[in-house]
Amino acid sequence: MFRSRLAIKIGLLIVVVLIIGFGVSTLVTIQRESAALVEQNKTAARRLTATLVASIEGAMLQGRPDVTRMMLKELKASSPVVEFMVYRRNGVEAFTDLATANQVMKTGNLSKEVMENLARMQRAPGATMSGPLFQQALDTLTTQESVTREGDATFFTLHHPIRNREACQDCHGSDHTVRAVVRVATSMEPVFAAVRRHRNRQIMIGVLTIVSAAVVLTVAMRSVIIRPIAALATTARRVGEGDFTARAPEGAGDEIGELGVAFNEMTKHLAQAHQDLAAKNVELESALRHLQESRQRLELLEQLKGELSKFVPEAVKRLLEQNPNATELQKKTVEVSVLFLDIAGYTKLSEQLDAKRLNQLVQTYFSSFLEIIQGQHGDVNETAGDGLMVIFQSDRGAADHAVSATRAAFAIHQRTQSLNEEYGGVFPPVQLHMGLNTGEALVGATKLGTGASQRWTFTATGPTTNVAARFAGSAQGGEIIVGPTTAERIRAHFVLESLGERTFKNVSQPIRVFRVIPPGVYEKIV
Repeated sequence: MFRSRLAIKIGLLIVVVLIIGFGVSTLVTIQRESAALVEQNKTAARRLTATLVASIEGAMLQGRPDVTRMMLKELKASSPVVEFMVYRRNGVEAFTDLATANQVMKTGNLSKEVMENLARMQRAPGATMSGPLFQQALDTLTTQESVTREGDATFFTLHHPIRNREACQDCHGSDHTVRAVVRVATSMEPVFAAVRRHRNRQIMIGVLTIVSAAVVLTVAMRSVIIRPIAALATTARRVGEGDFTARAPEGAGDEIGELGVAFNEMTKHLAQAHQDLAAKNVELESALRHLQESRQRLELLEQLKGELSKFVPEAVKRLLEQNPNATELQKKTVEVSVLFLDIAGYTKLSEQLDAKRLNQLVQTYFSSFLEIIQGQHGDVNETAGDGLMVIFQSDRGAADHAVSATRAAFAIHQRTQSLNEEYGGVFPPVQLHMGLNTGEALVGATKLGTGASQRWTFTATGPTTNVAARFAGSAQGGEIIVGPTTAERIRAHFVLESLGERTFKNVSQPIRVFRVIPPGVYEKIV
């Protein structure tokens, strides 16, 4: 099938090339030779016309129009022309009546015998000649030629003017330059027939040449190109089926032979690559098994990470993401805002509720607070039964973490009221004590214990944290107590009530404190 398709394509290509090349050449040759034959026929017609006109003029110069008339009759009968007519300059057929003879007799130049002969030969003139070619012959004194189609035949027609020479002016006068126009028409059909025979012969020769050349070239192409390519295709199929020992023939020293050599080299490389690939596949299968095992371990670690992340502050997770070596976890002094909150009357609640319901209450309320704290970028640092310690830090500005901590405290206060309404009848209503203080603290990791029993915690320590806890302890149910630094930072955002100076346990100096006032409930504003 391969050889058949390629042979057909090559054969068609050869035929097309031969048709375009040899065919065009043949057509051009036919056209040129046809034009030459037609031109030869026209030249012969011109020479014949010149001979006939010379014969007429010679007879007329002898003063014997009767002899001229007899000669015209004989020429019409014996010449190969289809039409041979002589017309006066007014378009009337000449040598038919005695009009010209009578005009010449006035000068007395014609003998009585000539007139008697003319009288016996006179007849009615034919159709009057007119038309542009006749008129142009009179005006230009040059022969006018045309090829016309009349019926089923084609004619080559000449209108040849006869000048009124000085020798003729004695009989015809000198008032005109043309005495007559000779119209000669020859048939072009014999020429066209010869052209057709020549064209058919050339076409037949061209067709036979194209067919012969196509057959010879096709056979040669089949032997030189198709068979080697077919052998190469068979070898390629064997290689494609996995037989890398197959080799293409390399006999010829031409481009096809070089293709066979290149193909064999490629096959050798493919065999080597196949062996390498098999070895790589073994390695890949082993690596894939290890990868699957590692993936399973990674999934387990991710699961553990998800569970452990619940116990890791957000600040710690951010630091670990930025630097896995966690050098930033080392304690350093930074400015923070610390929020302490606990449930008012927790001891009384523990007496009213069993441990399971009390734990459920704490878990319900504090879980709701966690979303608020994370939304304000705070970290729950410690939990102790009924209380939380939350640390707020910020790189955006000095007042940013104080404002965020206050907003979190207000939101927690509002959420507590909502939960009291939602769980009314289920849990006793809850009120919170909240204290907020801003200042520097030692923030970072703290190691507890030694050896295998050691434990690390992340916390903030120092007076700022202790004072915040004291503020929370002094707050009444639902109050948010803040220190002077916090008040200075948040005064542009919240309404504050000054509670004056208060003394706190383990704090040497009194501290001026403020209560963050809900809208509409305040007495004194600072």
